[in-house]
Amino acid sequence: MFEPLENADTTVAALHFLVYWIVGYRTGQLALLTADAAQRSARRIRIWIRVGFGLYLARLVSIGWLWTYGWDFAENRVLVSLPLVTLPLVAVVIWSLPRVSRVIDGSDVDRLDPKLVVPVQATAAGGLLTVWVAFVSRPIPPHADELLTHGGPLAVMTALLWLRQSRRRLTRPSLLTKVAAFLVIVGLVTGGVFYGLSASRLPSHMSMMDHNLVDHGGGPPTSHAARTSVDALTGPRDIVPDKVFTLTAEPGKISLSSGGSIDGWTFNGTSPGPEIRVREGDLVEIKLYNKIPDLGVTLHWHGLDVPNAQDGVAGLTQEAVPNGGSHTYRFRAEQVGSFWYHTHQASSEAVAKGLFGSLIVEPRTRPAVEDITVLSHVWNEEISAFGTADTMQRKRIKPGTPVRIRLTNTGINPASDTTSTEFLLTGTPFRVTAIDGTPLHGPTELRDTTLELANGGRYDLSFTMPDGPVRLVDRNAPDAGLLLEPNEGGPVPTLPEDPPAFDPLSYGSPETPRFTRFDRRFKLILDDGLSFHDGVFGLLPMINGTQFPDTPTLMVRENEVIHTTLINRSHEVHPMHLHGHHALVLSRNGVPSTGSPWWTDTLDVRPGEIFEIAFVADNPGIWMDHCHNLEHARNGMVMHLAYEGVTSPYHVGQQSGNQPE
Repeated sequence: MFEPLENADTTVAALHFLVYWIVGYRTGQLALLTADAAQRSARRIRIWIRVGFGLYLARLVSIGWLWTYGWDFAENRVLVSLPLVTLPLVAVVIWSLPRVSRVIDGSDVDRLDPKLVVPVQATAAGGLLTVWVAFVSRPIPPHADELLTHGGPLAVMTALLWLRQSRRRLTRPSLLTKVAAFLVIVGLVTGGVFYGLSASRLPSHMSMMDHNLVDHGGGPPTSHAARTSVDALTGPRDIVPDKVFTLTAEPGKISLSSGGSIDGWTFNGTSPGPEIRVREGDLVEIKLYNKIPDLGVTLHWHGLDVPNAQDGVAGLTQEAVPNGGSHTYRFRAEQVGSFWYHTHQASSEAVAKGLFGSLIVEPRTRPAVEDITVLSHVWNEEISAFGTADTMQRKRIKPGTPVRIRLTNTGINPASDTTSTEFLLTGTPFRVTAIDGTPLHGPTELRDTTLELANGGRYDLSFTMPDGPVRLVDRNAPDAGLLLEPNEGGPVPTLPEDPPAFDPLSYGSPETPRFTRFDRRFKLILDDGLSFHDGVFGLLPMINGTQFPDTPTLMVRENEVIHTTLINRSHEVHPMHLHGHHALVLSRNGVPSTGSPWWTDTLDVRPGEIFEIAFVADNPGIWMDHCHNLEHARNGMVMHLAYEGVTSPYHVGQQSGNQPE
């Protein structure tokens, strides 16, 4: 409901501006009309003024409704948007309406009087600024600066309108004057667009240490006096590894089960790439080679909290590996769970075209279970598949066999940016035993339940194979999916029409609260607005009102406990992914978590939602924190978590060869 309400409010704001723009023009023309014509026009003007007041009241209702979602969703409207039209409307009531009524009555009224004309025109000017607030500036607190950046232009425009009206004579502007004014407006708009496209381009080289905005979260300021490079934050280098893998990135044909093929990029000739499966405590070495022309490649271990130098972010923790180059990663696999790997260079394109694979860390003693890895992916922006299977795949499993499905969403953006990707498991009771690689406490049985999974997120689903078939589908492709069956050729379970949704906030059994105090508190407002970024103009995502490189860098010290509030004021879902850490979900929309501790590294924040999360800053480095709708990341929805004293020697930019996204 939030998104339609948000859209309705901005639509009403735009209509309010249009009404008063028309009224302002018609009021200014009264002086040029005969007395009878002026009376008729004034009657219409009074009607439209009342319509405008009705729209103003409608905005009050919509803003009040938005307030029910939280003050953060109404704050910029109450403190910035409404005053821009409220003050001029007061002047309309006091000055303009009585004079319009006297014109209707045929009384002697100076129709050039600024008190008749200017309040209505100032309301239109305020309405235009309100539209700017709704679609472009999207102010964030504190709002003191908006008094100047929005109230200032309104005051200047009102003064100019008053001065113009005071000096106005009973003459109509010539056609030449009108054409010249139109051309000036077109020129200013066109020039502004071209300037915005040019000025928004990222520098050809830019250090990742150029933090344009530093946020200390209310804690003591940090210092970089004792400098440690991210290169020094690595795994063991002088010990023989327990497991060694080689991954070669190269172009290739990717064959789908339906018979289609895709020109993509592969690891070792396949996509998804080879599964990397290791044991807890293993020292792992992965050698990456790149054979893709004109494309740099890295490896990021999504959800595995590796040392910072091994995180695989081009331009932040390493240089992208060029064609013909190589890079070696080393880390100890200390977390048991389901993870995945993908390139973090130009990833909105490269992951979509196939540069990803599964990473599993098993306990030292492997349980006797049928372990199935499912990597959900979307090929060519429209073909939903499990791996390369875009048709139903069948697998025989003996009844009574314990089964674990490791479900990973590798999509770069959901089928609809306003909803999460939805999966459905039917045919058996099951439990969600882990989220994002972290086990849940006391998971209970579910049946025929929709599983909404963030881009980059993982669910472990566990059950005992029944006597009948079990079916897992992506609801965007209900005819495909995975069918587990005790016998070949059995019936395919039908999908329930309106299943309930899985809610991790109340699922499982609670444990003793982990955090009782916080050293720093950050607030991140996820939003979108008409803006420019790197030569692109459109409705683009924002963090705290801007895009990278002007997004905040969250500064912390090692072992501090960090509290973060995520507020989604935008029209789209944002799966926020913090590298190198797992965060505990404390609440959603003010409702505390009552189920199992919900630790996550990729959290879907839907429009109108507010999440409070907390984590311990226990992995020093400079870490990427971004939306894992990778198209959003490409358009600037990227920021960083930086530890005191840690620096990066790397650069980003077109000429640097690094595009971390």
